[in-house]
Amino acid sequence: EAAEAANRAKSEFLAHMSHEIRTPMNAVLGLAQVLNREPLTANQRDLVVRIAAAGQSLLTILNDILDLSKIEAGQLRIEPRPFDLAGLLARVESLMGQTARAKGLALHVEPAVGLGWVRGDDLRLEQVLFNLTGNAIKFTEQGEVRVRVEARETSETTVRLRFEVRDSGIGIAPEALAGLFTPFAQADTSITRRFGGTGLGLAISKRLVETMGGEIGLESR
Repeated sequence: EAAEAANRAKSEFLAHMSHEIRTPMNAVLGLAQVLNREPLTANQRDLVVRIAAAGQSLLTILNDILDLSKIEAGQLRIEPRPFDLAGLLARVESLMGQTARAKGLALHVEPAVGLGWVRGDDLRLEQVLFNLTGNAIKFTEQGEVRVRVEARETSETTVRLRFEVRDSGIGIAPEALAGLFTPFAQADTSITRRFGGTGLGLAISKRLVETMGGEIGLESR
């Protein structure tokens, strides 16, 4: 009981601190955006752009910590609503495509045939797809990343979808697969130091997918 109480206290503290840090971080990003509109020298503008990029990276980390603490505290809520599946995939292709092209990679997003509007939490689904696609791009030096969707089970009222993100990247060693979706566990700390990341994205994705009634897994060589 004492251990569970301590764990709850830790989760509540993390959630509280993430909010407290995120507020001034948003202010820093907002001020950097305002400053970027001012007449600046090339060197000054470069510094402002670097400040904004570093701030955005820090905000991403804070959001990961906040999401994980919400999950562990049982406060994460799924909010289903009607959304356009093709539109969601188009956003993934548009935003992640820029990152892929910057590395000389091809990103192919294959929409589900015959599927239009569905009901679910599109923001959380988008978060998972961004995380998986971002990881695929991060760990792929050449070749392509492919995102595809297919309907597995359909009825008059429900549809079960399979989302697949495939890449031609470095792969993951078999002994590292078991702990891949565990919070704070990273497949290879040397790789993480090289490529960056918090190690929380896959753990959060797993919890989100399971909360939405799905399952997540990986095949690698």
